[in-house]
Amino acid sequence: MGVAEVKVVFLGAPGAGKGTQAARMAERFDLRHASTGEMFRRAAGEGSELGRTVKGYLDSGALVPDEVTSRVVEQTVIDSEENYILDGYPRTIGQARDLAAMLQQRRQSLDGVLYFDVPDAVAVERLTGRLVCSRCGANYHRAFMPPRREGVCDECGGELTRRSDSSEEVVAERLAQYRQKTLPLVEFYEERGLLERIDASAPPDQVSRRTETALREMVSVGPAGEATGGPD
Repeated sequence: MGVAEVKVVFLGAPGAGKGTQAARMAERFDLRHASTGEMFRRAAGEGSELGRTVKGYLDSGALVPDEVTSRVVEQTVIDSEENYILDGYPRTIGQARDLAAMLQQRRQSLDGVLYFDVPDAVAVERLTGRLVCSRCGANYHRAFMPPRREGVCDECGGELTRRSDSSEEVVAERLAQYRQKTLPLVEFYEERGLLERIDASAPPDQVSRRTETALREMVSVGPAGEATGGPD
C-alpha cells in the first residue's frame, strides 16, 4: 500500500477555534500544523531575502501582501512537506488561487477544506471574554476558563486584564475583515466540492470528535495516524 499525502485547509472566523483544532489534529495524526504566524516567523528567522521582506512588514505592523504570503507558504510548506494542515492560509480568493496553482504545478491537490462554522454572537463572546495576567501572562476566559477568584490569577495572584486584542472595537473590525476577505472562500471551495462544514459552536472536545471523523473520511487516515492510499 502506498502512503497518501494529506493536504487540508482549516477555515473559519476569528473565535471559531480552528487553530485549537488544527493543533489537536496535527498531533493526533502526525501532520504539520502550518499556521500563518508560524510560517512568517520561520521565514523571518531564516534571514533570506524573502525572510527580510516578511520581517519588514511584521516589524512595521503592516499586513503581508498576498503575493509575499503565498511565496512564504510555498517555500516553508509546499516545497518541503507532504502532510500538513494549513491554518490561516488561504485568507483571500487570490491566495486560494495561488495555492491551487502551486499544487497543480507539482501535480498535487487539496484533499479538502474543513470550515469551522460559528455564529457571530458566539465568536464575539469567545473573543471579548479573553483575559491575561498582567504579571505572569497566564491566559483565562470569563466564561470558559475563569480564574478561581474574579480578576485574580490562579498562578501568581496578579491582576487579570482584558487582552489588548479582545476589545469590542478590535473584535468587530476583525470580523468585518473576515467577512469581506475570507468568507467568500466558503463558496469558492463549495463550488469545487472540497468543503466540509463543522459546527464549531459546540464545546471544543465535541468539535474535536467531529473534526477527527471528517478528517478521517476526507483523507482516509488510518488508526495509527498514517494516511493510506491505494496500491502503488
